[in-house]
This record gives sequence, structure tokens and C-alpha cells, in this order.
Amino acid sequence: MKIVESVVAAIKDGYLCNHCLGRVFSNLLSGYTNEERGKILRSFLAFLLDSGEKLEVDFSNFYGIKFRNIKLEVEKPKECKVCKNFFDKEIDILAKRAIEKLKKIDFQTFLIGSVPTEEMVKSEEELWSNTGIEFVESIKSEINRELGKRLEKATGKSFSLENPDITIVFDLKSRAIKLQIRSLFVFGKYKKLKRGIPQCKWSCPKCKGKGCTYCKGKGKLYPTSVQEIIEKPLLKAAKSKKSRFSGGGREDINVRCLDWRPFVIEILKPLKRKLNLKALEKEINKSNKIKVKGLKFTTKDVVRAIKSERADKTYLADVLFYKRLNRKDLEKLKELKGQPILQKTPTRVLHRRTDKVRKRLVKDIKWKLIGPRRLELKIRGESGLYVKELITGDNGRTKPSVSELLNNKVKKINLDVIKIHTKW
Repeated sequence: MKIVESVVAAIKDGYLCNHCLGRVFSNLLSGYTNEERGKILRSFLAFLLDSGEKLEVDFSNFYGIKFRNIKLEVEKPKECKVCKNFFDKEIDILAKRAIEKLKKIDFQTFLIGSVPTEEMVKSEEELWSNTGIEFVESIKSEINRELGKRLEKATGKSFSLENPDITIVFDLKSRAIKLQIRSLFVFGKYKKLKRGIPQCKWSCPKCKGKGCTYCKGKGKLYPTSVQEIIEKPLLKAAKSKKSRFSGGGREDINVRCLDWRPFVIEILKPLKRKLNLKALEKEINKSNKIKVKGLKFTTKDVVRAIKSERADKTYLADVLFYKRLNRKDLEKLKELKGQPILQKTPTRVLHRRTDKVRKRLVKDIKWKLIGPRRLELKIRGESGLYVKELITGDNGRTKPSVSELLNNKVKKINLDVIKIHTKW
């Protein structure tokens, strides 16, 4: 279809604003806005009409144009048949509302998204069926671009397609403006110096964090966690309300972690992005329960890398047995090194994990008798080895085990992670 035929077809039935007319030919010529293209095309047809050519068009499309050679009775058009006068009457209002919402948010880059009304989309598709789609651009693309221009000019921030600090979504049906703020990811390493602290916050399973008699109104099962101690100053500085915590593995609640465990904490919906991490590190380290080091900004990719790493760990266990220990029997512990340890899912976690058999290796084991019934064990295990169960046997669910080889049941264990063999 020739361009003149396409333009005639576009304005044959009803009025098209310059934006919507120019958008039909958006992929022709550079350096022009769609509004400018629309003006040029409308003026060109007006030239043809004034020269005496007969065109089957809706003459309201030429309202305000002064013809020299022909007389036309042109009524003022009511609204564009595609955008419903969005570009003339509403886009600036929406832009101003967005600018107001952004005033309290710290960001450098942004992305625009929009949801046109069903009527807009349907009208545009009907237009394309008459004009062809060889050179067209969608109304959604133009809305995003034009809103982006206004926001760039008003805020001094940059439009960005890659990892924008904030995405602003305009719903044209409800006229709602939704802000999607990109999370901040902070990498670091922590030590846990006290027992009885989980890595992440444990919300009460009964009330889902709301507070009930089971959790004594606290909404959680433990007073604090590694996550909560680390997040508190970060959330305050970032003016955020929530975080997500990802560790390079985790130690049990009653196990200390005396080596540096890598982690990433994700700060959700931060209103402030410029954080003094060195100062925040000092603030966190006022705690006597955990210590952190090496805080730095990172990306979501590091979360996946940390969680997927299979790092060996070395544990130190202070084990109290029911019966006296025999030095000669301790030599049997050498049998654990290098051979597969078959572990069914531990009884203590069966309520939240699939019951299956895991095969893991003990890469090294050393021991020292420190009392008639007390033994110190230093064990390097493959990632995923349940060390407590390796020692106790978990009523036969782990085979072989220290308890089984010594024929001596375990009364108590104090366990520490003393080395995490990680690349981080």
C-alpha cells in the first residue's frame, strides 16, 4: 500500500490526532517525533485537497487548516479515535502525578511501563487493519517514551532499560501509578558467636507473624536471628521495611559459626540507595551475638552463586557420652573417613523436608579424649553432611555413625563450625 493510500485509510473514518497518525509511519525517517510526522502527513493531504484532488476522508481531521482554493465546513473534532485524546489532555497530568510520587525516593535511573486500555488497543488494531503494519509503532511504546521524556526533564534522572533503580508503571484504565523499586543487595560475611540463634527470622507457624498465644504475641519463635541483627541498621538507613537473607549454607540454631560465612541480604523497596556500609558494619558489630565484615553492594546473581556453592565445612564437636570411653575403641572412628555415609533425613527436620537417603563423605576426622565420657571431634565433611546425626546415629537413620562404632549413646553435643571451605 502506498503512503498516500495509507494516510487516507487512516483518517477515512474518524479523527486521528497527530501522535496516532504519525505512529502509523513511525519507522520512516529519523529525527522526528510521531507528533511531527502526523503534522507533516496531515498537511500533505491538505495540500492535495486544496489542489483539487478528491479524497474520501473525515474532514474533521483538517480542523484549523486554512484552505485557499476549496471551501470545507469542518467541525472541531471531539476526540482521537485511538488514544481518546490521551496525548493532548492526560499525559502531562499523569507525568506530574508520577513526579510527585518520586520526590521521596532516592534513584538515578528509571524505566517506564504502561498498560493501555483495552479500547485503545482494539482501536489501534482496527486502524492497522486498514493501513497495514509495515511502518507502525504501538501506542504503548510511544506512551512509555513520551512519559520517559517528561520524567527525565523534570527529575534530571536517566531512562534505562537495564537494571533501573525504579520502574514506574502507568495503568491507563484505573489511572493508577505503581512504583517497582529495585532491591539493594549487600554482600558480607558473618560469624555467629552465641547458640540459640537461627540464621533467619522464624515466623510463628500458627499466626504467620501476627501474634498469638502460641508465640506469646511475638509473631516469631525466637527473640532474634542473624538476619534481624544485620538488617536492623540497614533497613533504617535505606528506609525499608523488609529484607530477604541468603547464606552460603546455614548452621543449626544451637551451633556457633566461628568462621566467616558468606551471605547476601536483599533490602526490599529501599527509599534510600546511598548507604555508608562501613558505618553500618560498625553499627551491626555492636552486637555481642554476631559479627560481620566486608559489606559491599552486589547483584542478584551473587545470591544464586552463593546458594548453589557446595562448600566443605570443618566442625569441632564437644561430645558427652553416657558410658565411659575406651581409647582403643576410638581407633574405630578411622572407618568413617573416606567412605560413604548414608543418611536418611534427620528426625528433627522430617516435618519440613522430604524423607530420603543422602550419601555424603567424611573427608577427615580427628579426636581427642578430654574426659572419661567426653570426646572432642574435629570433622571435615562434604557439603550437606548432617554432622550431629553422624555423631548420634539418629536412631539408626545415619550409618555408620560415631555412636554406633563406639557402641555408646550420646548424651549431649556442643557443635561449632570452625572452617567454611569457600571461594568467597
